[in-house]
Amino acid sequence: MTKNEEGRVRRFVIRYVGSGRVPPCWIAGIFALCWGGVALAGGVALQSVDFTALPSENFQLRLGFDGPVPEPRSFTTEHPARIALDLAGVRSDLDKKPIPVHQAGVETVQAIAAGGRTRVILNLATAVPYTTRVAGRFLYVTLQSGKAGSRADDSASAPVVVTERPVVGGPQVESIDFRRGEKGEGRLLVALSDPNSLINLREEGRSVVADLPGTSLPGRLARRLEVIDFATPVKWVEAMPVGRGARLLITPVSDEYDYSSYQSGKLLTVELRPLSRAEKEEAKKRRLVFAGERLSLNFQDIPVRNVLQILADFTNLNIVASDSVQGSVTLRLNEVPWDEALDLVLKAKGLGKRQEANSNVIRVAPLDEINRSERDELEALKVVEDLEPLRTEIIQINYTKADDIKKVIMGTTEKAEKAITRPEALTGGPGVTSTEAYDVTQSILSSRGNVTTDPRTNQLIVQDTPRNLERIRDLVRQLDKPVRQVMIESRVVIANVDFLRELGAKLDFRPKNLTAAERLNPTGSMADLGVDLAKLTTLSPYGTAQYVVSMGDYLLDLELSAAQKEGRGEIVANPRVLTADQSKAKIMQGVELPYQITQQGTGGGIPVQNVAFKPAVLELDVTPHITPDDHILMDLMVKKDDKGELAPNGNFAIEKREIDTVAQVANGETVVLGGVYEGTRRNNTDKVPFFGDLPGIGFMFRRNAVEDRKKELLIFITPKIVKQTSMTP
Repeated sequence: MTKNEEGRVRRFVIRYVGSGRVPPCWIAGIFALCWGGVALAGGVALQSVDFTALPSENFQLRLGFDGPVPEPRSFTTEHPARIALDLAGVRSDLDKKPIPVHQAGVETVQAIAAGGRTRVILNLATAVPYTTRVAGRFLYVTLQSGKAGSRADDSASAPVVVTERPVVGGPQVESIDFRRGEKGEGRLLVALSDPNSLINLREEGRSVVADLPGTSLPGRLARRLEVIDFATPVKWVEAMPVGRGARLLITPVSDEYDYSSYQSGKLLTVELRPLSRAEKEEAKKRRLVFAGERLSLNFQDIPVRNVLQILADFTNLNIVASDSVQGSVTLRLNEVPWDEALDLVLKAKGLGKRQEANSNVIRVAPLDEINRSERDELEALKVVEDLEPLRTEIIQINYTKADDIKKVIMGTTEKAEKAITRPEALTGGPGVTSTEAYDVTQSILSSRGNVTTDPRTNQLIVQDTPRNLERIRDLVRQLDKPVRQVMIESRVVIANVDFLRELGAKLDFRPKNLTAAERLNPTGSMADLGVDLAKLTTLSPYGTAQYVVSMGDYLLDLELSAAQKEGRGEIVANPRVLTADQSKAKIMQGVELPYQITQQGTGGGIPVQNVAFKPAVLELDVTPHITPDDHILMDLMVKKDDKGELAPNGNFAIEKREIDTVAQVANGETVVLGGVYEGTRRNNTDKVPFFGDLPGIGFMFRRNAVEDRKKELLIFITPKIVKQTSMTP
């Protein structure tokens, strides 16, 4: 009987027996009934916890009770390392505070009584094998940290001094086998001598490691197995002893696999399942969803409420289970995040959970019960929203236009704006197309709220319920921020190289007494055989040599000419523009060329000539987007038009150079968006037939011209993010 129960009985006896209304002979029966009933209701009590070190580095705890000890149900967790013993029908007379031990890897021992049972938790520095044994009024827990196990004597005469008797042998691996599953999975089968052996399964680099602490590996099994011929994701398996335990190292062929483990009795199975690339990505996403600390659970037909209690103890969260949470579950989970373990248990029993933001309380109940509860809460909120008084608040907008923020709050679209000016567009009335009709705006205002703007002060005037006003303030804080700006610099380079070379000769044979007119227009003489270089070339007359020989009444005139022209040119246009992130900018410079057009006269009259203008401009049109890693993604259009040659109709042609593209460039870097290369190479020969082909003197009757023209267009772009400090006045 506890002190509180004893006090209640004493007060009852004093009140009724002292008043004379209860005969004194009943006193003994009252005390017997009360004390007996209390003892019967309380069951066996845990009264003491003692511990001692054993040989071979083993360690033993002895739990003392005031009656027969029920068989405990135990389980372990890996992270953090714990051993938990559940004692049904046992209450605890110990203090709830942890008992410090700090020996042989045991940090503390704590006993917690709840729900008609007591749980004894051993907090360990690392997971180790253990055994439990019941002897009379004592429960012995032996942690096998040494090379051999140990047993405590059944005697309980002293709380700390216990007679020890070593146990021969210990948990070990009996066999290792490998098989291929029906779907190509690789299965490693490990037979264990003890079904309670611990396993720590994890992924390290490109290998899967299974540690069996406290389970020895015989020398005959310490080897490497080549299993690549099985056509599974596994390349080889290597078994090796590590300290007092064993380690299995599984090396896959590639990283496209998923692994799991399960145990049935003494047979442990580690399975690697092949995955496609899409399945691998999906598996990675699932793992990112569960980020809780990992633990291992192994239970047969355990009540769901007990599993929830274990997870609550593991996470230090508050889990509230509905009265309708019932049933049992069988599970074995190795190295699973605790939140995934909770999710699996809830799905198996058709349960759901709800946790408020910034709260450490999780509510667990059947899904229909949770949905019904949330529906009732929403209906209650709707009633409050309809009856709650409205408040008016003025919100200052600093970095954008208040009208733009108003559109976001009201959920206004282009169709909605059209509906404001054309009310029939709200319902699709006469004269309104189906695409123009506007249904419902995505407003965050309540049904009674409204918002207006003051353009003069750039302020929002909002009237709504206090709850909605808080939501609107949060939205404005996220939207009303200074926009980063980008300076975009473009360079348009047009480079050309011209080369022209001409070689030729002029031979003239004529009488001496020709008049000046006849010299200019000789007829019937050999001068017709000459090649007049001066008439066929537009080059400079420099570089010519003339020889005149008198032959009686005739003159022989020989003129040699050679000329070469080279030209290099470069035209550079450098437009630049500053704009805000996600805002379109345009800069343009140039001329408009007039040209004549013919238009039909009014009423089918005589066609008239009019003058129109066509632009020939340098233009930069850009919309930048700053990415989170400070790259700039740009929609670009760069144009460089020039006045061209005169067309036969009297109008000028326009030489167009334009690029329209999307490019992503790092901040401050220069990239070549594109280029056009044009080349012209021409070899021309003018000669007198037959004479121009004569060896030795043929050059006197021909002219050679070589022309080589090259033109290249290059467009460079350099975006730079403007620092925020330079944006402030």
